[in-house]
Amino acid sequence: MSLLSRIPVKTRFYIPIVTGIVIMVMIITLITIGMTRRTIYRSIEQNLTTEVQTIIKMFEREQALKLDKVHRDLKVAHELLYRDSLEISSEVFGIPVTNQVSHTVHQARLQKWFLAGEELFHSNMFIDRVSFLTGATVTLFQKIDSGFVRIATNVLQSDSTRAIGTFIPMDSTVADTIQSGKTYFGRAYVVNDWYITAYEPIIFQGKLAGMLYVGDKEKDLDKLRGILLNLKIGKSGFPWVMDDQGTFIIHPALQGKKYQDQEQLKKMIRMKKGLIVSRNNPDRSKIMIAFNYFSDFRLYVCATVSLKEETAQILNKIILNSLIISFIIIIAFSIFVYYITIENVRKFLGRLEISRAQLDSTKTALAQSEQHFKTLFNNSSDDIFVIDMEGNFLEVNQVACDNLGYGPEEFAQMNFRDIKTPKFLDKVARNLETIRMLGKYRYESENVAKNGRVIPVEMNSRIIEYKGDKVILTIARDITERKEIEEKILRTIIQTEERERKRFAADLHDGLAPILSTIKLYTDIMKKGDFKKIGKEEAIGNVEELVDMAIKSTREISNNIRPSLLQDFGLAAAIHEFTNYIKATNAIQIEVNTQQYTIDHRGIEETILYQCLQELINNTLKHSQADHIKIDLKSFDNQIILYYRDNGIGFDLHDELKKNTGYGLNNIINKIKTIKGSCDINTEPGKGMFLIASVRIPENNT
Repeated sequence: MSLLSRIPVKTRFYIPIVTGIVIMVMIITLITIGMTRRTIYRSIEQNLTTEVQTIIKMFEREQALKLDKVHRDLKVAHELLYRDSLEISSEVFGIPVTNQVSHTVHQARLQKWFLAGEELFHSNMFIDRVSFLTGATVTLFQKIDSGFVRIATNVLQSDSTRAIGTFIPMDSTVADTIQSGKTYFGRAYVVNDWYITAYEPIIFQGKLAGMLYVGDKEKDLDKLRGILLNLKIGKSGFPWVMDDQGTFIIHPALQGKKYQDQEQLKKMIRMKKGLIVSRNNPDRSKIMIAFNYFSDFRLYVCATVSLKEETAQILNKIILNSLIISFIIIIAFSIFVYYITIENVRKFLGRLEISRAQLDSTKTALAQSEQHFKTLFNNSSDDIFVIDMEGNFLEVNQVACDNLGYGPEEFAQMNFRDIKTPKFLDKVARNLETIRMLGKYRYESENVAKNGRVIPVEMNSRIIEYKGDKVILTIARDITERKEIEEKILRTIIQTEERERKRFAADLHDGLAPILSTIKLYTDIMKKGDFKKIGKEEAIGNVEELVDMAIKSTREISNNIRPSLLQDFGLAAAIHEFTNYIKATNAIQIEVNTQQYTIDHRGIEETILYQCLQELINNTLKHSQADHIKIDLKSFDNQIILYYRDNGIGFDLHDELKKNTGYGLNNIINKIKTIKGSCDINTEPGKGMFLIASVRIPENNT
C-alpha cells in the first residue's frame, strides 16, 4: 500500500485505462480475425464447390463428345460394310462361345460370312480398316440362339487377345433394342469395361443376321489426369478423383493408393455431395474438401485446400495492423492524460463517490427485484420446480403445491420420481442425464397429484445457478387440452380418409357401374345373336360408345384421386393448370409464383399439398369475399414451402377450429401432419388469411 501511495494519481488513473485499451484492441482483433476467417472459409467453400462442379461439367462434356463421335464412327463403319457386298453362306461350323456376363461356355453353330470375297470370321481386314479411320473399337456380331457372338473385333480381353467367340446374351438391353429393329446408342458393358457405344442391326435377305458395333471407352483417364494435375486452387488447393472403393484415380501424390480415413470415406459415400473439414494430414492442420459423385463414371470428384495456408498471411497482417493501431492509441492517450489536471481527477473521484451511493441504491432495488421475482415465481400459471442434479426438490411455487396437493415441507422431503406415473417413472433418470449433458431439454411427461389425478405436462428444463450451485429449473405446463385436441385431430384424419373412400366408392358405383352393366346387356345380345329389336351394327356402335364413356369415367375418377398432370409434370405445373381454370371465370384474380420450385420428386407430399391448395382456394371462393389470391411455391434442398394469402374478410381462427368446421382447415392441418409437415395460419376478422405450409421430403426419396 505504501508503494501504491507513492505512485502519482495521474499514473494510477492512466495504468488501468491503458490496460483496458489493450484488452479492447485485443478483443476487437480477435473478433476481426474470427469474422475474416469465416468470410475466407465461405469464399473457399464457394470456390471449391465451383471447381468440383466445373470438373463434373468437364466429365459430362467428355461423355457427350464421345456419344457424338460414335454416331459419326457408325456412319463410317456402315458405309464400309455395305460398300462391299456382304455374303452369308449356308455352310455352318461349330465353335465354343463365352457369355461376357456370366463367363459360361457352350457350343454354337455359326454361318460363314464373306466381305468382298474374304471370310470375316477371325478376319481383321474390315475391323482394322474402320478402326484406322475412326480410332474406335469395332466389332461384327453374328446372331445365335443365345445372343450375339463376336466373329471379328479389335476389343481386347484381359489377356490382350481379341474377344472373338464372346457373346452378348439375349436378355441385355442392347440385344432387346437390336431385335426390335432399332439402333442402340449409349452406355454398354463391353467384355470387361464400360464404353459409349453404337449397335446397328445387320439385315440379310429380310432377316436379322447380326449387328455392327463401334465404341470408345467411357472415360479417358490419362487425358483427364493431365488436365486436373495442372489445375491449382488458391495457394494450396488442388483437385483429385477417387473411385467408389476409395482408390485415388487422379492425385498429385497418392495416385493408386487407398483413402486412409475410412470413417470419412464412408461419410463421403453416404453424402454423395457436400463439404467436410478434416485433419487427415501429416501436420494435423485443417483441410477443407468439397466432393461430388459422378454416377456415370462411378467416380468422386474432389477438391482440397489447406485452411491454414489460405488464411495465415491475411490473419498475420490483421494482427500486425492491430498492434500498430494499439500502439498509436496508447501514445495518443498518454499525451492526453499528461495534460489532464489534478482537478479533473478530483472531480472524477467525486463522481466515484456519487456512483458508490448509486450502487447502494441499486442493491436496494435488486432486493426489491428479488422480491418481485418471488412474487412472479409463486403466481405463475405453470408449475415451477427447482431440483438438484439427482432430482430432489429444492424450491416449488404455490401453483405446483395447489395443482399437486403437496405442501412446501412435503416437497422438501420428496424426489422428482415421487410425482411421476408408472409409465414415466423409468424415464426420469434418462431425462435428468439429458439435461445434464445438453444444459436444457424439453419433453412430455405425466405428473400425478396427491389425490391420484394424472396431469399430462410439457416439461421445459434448464440448468441455472442457484445459491452458488448448479441446479435444474423446470417449468411444467398442463397440456390436457392439447392432448384432447390431438385426439380430435386423429379422429378427424380417420374421418377424412373414410370420407375419401366413400366418395371413391360412390364414383365407381354411380359413374362406372351403370355403364359396365349396359355393356354387359349388349354383349349378351351379341352372344345370343338376338338382333330382332336392334341391328348388329347399331349394337356394336353402342358398345363402342359405352366403352368410350367408361374410359372417360375411369379417367375422371383417376384424376380426382391423383391428377395425371401432377404425376407427369409435378406440383408447380398442376397448380398453374388448376388456377388457370379459375382465372378464366374472371371471378377472382390469382397470382402464382413457382420460379423458385425445383423439386422433381413425385410422391405423396406433392399430392397432399395439391389437395390442400384446392381446399384453400375453395374456402376463399365460398367464404372470404376476396378478390385476390397470391400463391408462392418454393423449395430449399429437400424442403417444400407453400405460401397462400387472400385479401378476404378473415375470421377468428381459434373459434373456427374449436367449432370443428373450420372451413376445412382441420382437414388441411391434419393432411399436412400425416406427412410430418408443419402448418401455420394467421388470420383475424377484416384482415384476410395467410397460411404457410412446410414439408420435408425424406432423404431416401429426393
